Amino acid sequence: MSNTTLLIVIIVLVLLFGGGGGYYWSRRR
Repeated sequence: MSNTTLLIVIIVLVLLFGGGGGYYWSRRR
């Protein structure tokens, strides 16, 4: 696994949990 691939994975996770993910979890509670 290259550094570029790892960086992309981290960005995707941040976008999911920091963007729509936070809104999604706040709606469930």
